[in-house]
Amino acid sequence: MLGASRASLDSVREVLATNPGDAELGEQMLAIATLLASQSTLRGSLGDPGSPAAQRIAIVESLLSGKISATALALAKDVVSRRWSSGRDLVEAFGTLGAEALFIQAETGGRLDSVQNQLFDFSRAVAANGELQMVLGNPAVPGDQRAAVVNSLVEGRVENEAAILLKDAVQNPRGRRLDDALEELVELAAVRRKEILAQVRAAVELSAQQSERLATVLARIYAQPVQIQNIVDPTVIGGVSVTINDEIIDGTTVQRLEQARRLLVGGQG
Repeated sequence: MLGASRASLDSVREVLATNPGDAELGEQMLAIATLLASQSTLRGSLGDPGSPAAQRIAIVESLLSGKISATALALAKDVVSRRWSSGRDLVEAFGTLGAEALFIQAETGGRLDSVQNQLFDFSRAVAANGELQMVLGNPAVPGDQRAAVVNSLVEGRVENEAAILLKDAVQNPRGRRLDDALEELVELAAVRRKEILAQVRAAVELSAQQSERLATVLARIYAQPVQIQNIVDPTVIGGVSVTINDEIIDGTTVQRLEQARRLLVGGQG
């Protein structure tokens, strides 16, 4: 998401932060995202930057008034009143707001750390199980059946916010691959925690001490707290592979960056 859409998303996220509502708000934003993903005509009408904002707001009012909470309706009107580069960006915006609203609720209840870890653990479990991937990522399997499989795996084992998001990602992919949808959720949770997410691949899992040391080095380089997520990958021979956003660095590169940082700091003295 770039340009006008990115600016619009940043603005509505600020609006959400001032009035986060409750868990119901998050689910309703996700439901709107799914509705728009499945209705191309509606998506086109609400995402058309050439139509008057008042017209787009009126469509939302007539379609959703009385069916969602007043807070959700107000937020939905705000979203469609803004400029979006494409209908797909509008769908993504509602999906992001839904996840963020749930993360805010988890954060308020002191559960955000657990929710993020549970989302990550589920994504790794799916990646490691080919049969599960085929069931959960197969569009030929009805969405409610895929959601039922997820429910059987997570019910009573994860926080409510994590369960809602996992079932939504599986049941309503909205044009995304399942692994991409799960990765997006983990990254959004990291953003909420004001952290950079570093996925570390190694032949064996890093110890707590090694993870802490690597997080410290990366935090110095990126000038922001870094959360390490360990992925055991037997194909990584020697050292580690670290992915931050779309940047891939290996252990040698990390060491060189840290050495460069020290030289720069020393040169300022």
